[in-house]
Amino acid sequence: MPSTSTPVRAVEILTRTIEPEDGRLSPDAARAFLRFRLSAGDVRRVDSLAARARSGELTDEERSELDDYELITALFEILQSKARHSLQQAGLSA
Repeated sequence: MPSTSTPVRAVEILTRTIEPEDGRLSPDAARAFLRFRLSAGDVRRVDSLAARARSGELTDEERSELDDYELITALFEILQSKARHSLQQAGLSA
């Protein structure tokens, strides 16, 4: 099974790289990042995997897949934080 520290470490690296507190995105780029969402099918898959995780039924492959979803979601959150900060610095709303 993959180490649970790997996604956390990856998020820390992404945060340092993207610098969400640095609000230097253009308004158009910021608004584009704010539109990032998992597809409806992916949301259903995450819900299914999360339910299996709560019941202790995840396979190693499913745990890896759920880790991937968590990493992608964290990336969206970091980018969207930077986007909101950029719009706020520009005196604009999301």
